[in-house]
Amino acid sequence: MKRLFTFILATVLGTTALMAQNKQTFEFVDAKGKVIPNGSTVTINKVEEFMPGIPEAGLIMPAGISVRNISGNAQKVILAGTVKNMKEGVLQVCFPTDCKRWENVGTYTTKEGDLPAKKTDLTSLEMEFCLAEQATDQANCTVQVQLYTAKKSGKDWVKDKPGPEITIVFDKTATGINTVSTEGPVTYTVYTLQGKLVGKGISSLQGLAKGTYIIQKKDNKGVVSAEKHIIQ
Repeated sequence: MKRLFTFILATVLGTTALMAQNKQTFEFVDAKGKVIPNGSTVTINKVEEFMPGIPEAGLIMPAGISVRNISGNAQKVILAGTVKNMKEGVLQVCFPTDCKRWENVGTYTTKEGDLPAKKTDLTSLEMEFCLAEQATDQANCTVQVQLYTAKKSGKDWVKDKPGPEITIVFDKTATGINTVSTEGPVTYTVYTLQGKLVGKGISSLQGLAKGTYIIQKKDNKGVVSAEKHIIQ
């Protein structure tokens, strides 16, 4: 019995140590450079203009959270997320290599990407809650995100060892804005990188000259998102 107890204790301690080691591969860091402890909940209530001085370009709530590789070795990383609730907006995530919109309650997984071995380097999540055009103080989103190392499985990269997990709550507290339900096709408003309006409420991006633009997209729910777009 004593040997069995010793074996079980060693197994538990070994598993705990392994879990701790996995969680120390990466860490989340806030906008002030402070490490966000594993299991924390971070509340975001700051609203910003997507393009400062041009409110027509839309309002966003940036998470301001980055990821740091503290393993001492270059790592492949995947971000998994579970959107628990979402109202009057959509979530945009640009990590680690591509940008995706998480538009509904559900689970999401990013593609794999590289994180450098240098512990001083930070890689931004570039996570933003893009508010609907007439969002009220009820606009909110809660998402739980977790980092994983990535491994090759056949031709694909898949999640491997789990890392830290945090919950991010976007909670708009501004008041005095009425919700307007909008129906209709998708439209675009286009700006140059210098903020010059190129086209407003257009139904197609065809005909734009070569260059880099800020494209504001409005869908049939009245939701606005904005992203950089290159016309070649």
